[in-house]
Amino acid sequence: MKKLLLFIAVCAALSLSAQTSTYQPFPEGNASWNISYTQAMCPLGGDAYENFSIVMTGDTMINGQVYHKLFTPYVYADISGGCTQAHFEGYKGAIRQDIPNKKVYFLPPTDFTVEQLLYDFTMEVGDTVKGYLSGGWMEDNVVVSIDSVLVGQNFHKRWLVNPCYDIYLIEGVGCSYGLLEFLPGCETDMPILAIDCFKHRGETLYPEQASNCNVITSVGENEFSGTVLIYPNPTKGSFMVDLGRPADVKEIRVTNAVGHVVLCKQINNQARVNIGNLSDGVYMLTIIDKSKHSISKKVVLTP
Repeated sequence: MKKLLLFIAVCAALSLSAQTSTYQPFPEGNASWNISYTQAMCPLGGDAYENFSIVMTGDTMINGQVYHKLFTPYVYADISGGCTQAHFEGYKGAIRQDIPNKKVYFLPPTDFTVEQLLYDFTMEVGDTVKGYLSGGWMEDNVVVSIDSVLVGQNFHKRWLVNPCYDIYLIEGVGCSYGLLEFLPGCETDMPILAIDCFKHRGETLYPEQASNCNVITSVGENEFSGTVLIYPNPTKGSFMVDLGRPADVKEIRVTNAVGHVVLCKQINNQARVNIGNLSDGVYMLTIIDKSKHSISKKVVLTP
């Protein structure tokens, strides 16, 4: 029996190795990433919540190289207190990939001439993240572990580069901390960003449980008629979601600070939601209608 179990374990390990030994390159068109941003402790009080997409919009030739342009069509921002908006619509730069060397390069929107390393998918445990992602803060981000994650039908290799904020680099997807954001090290009270979902050629590939990955273009009044009420908020675990004038709503989702979906629930015009089994903190409640439009509100869970 022990020999059989050992044989099964070895086969599983070999299977996983085979699944992740093939490099999974970046898309080269028809791709989009939906990203959430949360800053709950601004210096002068208040908080900020943003949702936006980064879309691959076509190719351009720069310095004799073909790059894929990135663009944000719209930013939904809910800002209060002393917080300021951090992300805006418009051109976000351009990327190209070196598939043989498993690297992705970036031309930031502020500099069209100097190419920077964006992702290095050859790193080993103990290596320090170099290039554009390391440019914002003083602390280094170091590869802690390497494993794989299911993206669509294939396993993609991923690197844990920041355990303080649970940040991964994922082959073919990008950085889980918002795709193009500077990594924060382990500094406290930094913004929380997450790739809520990644879509390629019309198919949502990551994460596996994502139910709505349409490009964020706008949130109009007619999409969610009336006021969305959440009460009590802050909550000790149970709260009501009430649509003042019911929209054609399909479901609600609750995501944590790193963008992981922790609850999904069908809703008509009113529903009670219980998150008392979760850790205290700030969560994002996303309401999705049958046309896949969405709007997000914060929920604060207290002791």
